[in-house]
Amino acid sequence: MTLGRSEAQALIKAALKAATLKDVSVRVSSSRSANLRFAGNAPTTSGQAERVEVSVTATREKASATVSGSAQDAAGVAALVARAEALAAIAPQDPEHMPPLGPQRYLKVAGEDPGTVKLGPDARTDAVARVLKVARDGKLVAAGLFEHVHRSMALGTSAGLFAYHGETEASLTTTMRTPDGSGSGWGGAMSHRAVDIDAAAVARRAADKAEMSRGGGPALAPGAYTVVLEAQAVADLLGFLIGSLGARAADEGRSFFSRPGGSAIGEALFGPQIRLHSDPADPRHPSTPIAGDGLPLEQTVWVDQGKLLAQSCSRFWAQKQGRAPLPGPRSLFMAGGNASVAELVRGVQSGVLITRLWYNRMLDPRQILVTGLTRDGTFRIEGGRLVGPVKNMRYNESPAALLKQVLALGVPERVVEGGMLYVVPPLVVDGFRFASVSDAV
Repeated sequence: MTLGRSEAQALIKAALKAATLKDVSVRVSSSRSANLRFAGNAPTTSGQAERVEVSVTATREKASATVSGSAQDAAGVAALVARAEALAAIAPQDPEHMPPLGPQRYLKVAGEDPGTVKLGPDARTDAVARVLKVARDGKLVAAGLFEHVHRSMALGTSAGLFAYHGETEASLTTTMRTPDGSGSGWGGAMSHRAVDIDAAAVARRAADKAEMSRGGGPALAPGAYTVVLEAQAVADLLGFLIGSLGARAADEGRSFFSRPGGSAIGEALFGPQIRLHSDPADPRHPSTPIAGDGLPLEQTVWVDQGKLLAQSCSRFWAQKQGRAPLPGPRSLFMAGGNASVAELVRGVQSGVLITRLWYNRMLDPRQILVTGLTRDGTFRIEGGRLVGPVKNMRYNESPAALLKQVLALGVPERVVEGGMLYVVPPLVVDGFRFASVSDAV
């Protein structure tokens, strides 16, 4: 079940009433999710889950303990509080502990879509059936997942804070392969409104890539190439950049954004067309306005005209440095242009199209140097057109370096990522570095 505002607030009030310590925080999370998996051109499993979790954090003289459970009655919640307070008495002190937040003001966000809340098994079956029809018509083999969730999060503290946010989310992903296993394509879509997901369009994208890559292709020589990164691949890389935007790491000299005596705030680090911002209240792509510690998430411009304008900063570090705290983003929008992927390809004389990246890992935080593999549709571009597939490649690249080398931007779109919302454009980038060949399809 998904708890409404009044139900979540009642649990928080019960917990705070049972507390004997002055420093107590309570988080109430709830969700109702459902999914339908498919493989081998047939549905395989269907599931539905409901979850409620109450987490109580009690602090005694900067020593904290957190206890979580599924209690939804006063006695059960009181038991969680008692256990947290008992553990706090024997916990080590945290020198960076901050007192609980008092009342805050949050952006008004319309994150719950009634149609997605009511979505049932018939809608899931219909979406998957549309994908499977495309696969069967193309004599391809499809696998994937359609899922949707309605969830809420509430936070309350002994200092008077209460915050609540409810949201819905739906996603569809599919991988299609040729029967001989030589070709693979992928498509995906995500929105807070299930009606926005065009299952047939997702399927056609995956089918086209699978058919185009049928038979495999030659291996590229390692080196630097001009690439067209589809939006999914752009988000796969940008996550590492956003994760490196912390002010503390920069101030302590541990970050790409570190500078002698400070950070790179105000410095032109990227191409002049690069703009990155967050907006929890975006009407088409809403996200939570509440940070994990209860601070408000506001509209924030991180990079504009290539200049770094903001860095996330925890409450502890903000107090230590005498600045305002700024929580890290839960949404990221990147400005783009008007071109489709096909139009971007037509503008490339020689290069490579990359559908998406996977098994991505950080190599060097100081450079934001990342490694990973291309997947599900990697194609050679010659004379402004796709001339055939190439083997997947391992890359070693930094998103910070790539944002200096952007040649063209396409139309932004929301991509499939868990935990954070990305609306980003496909990019044409110069000097993308491939390190070696991967034999995986």
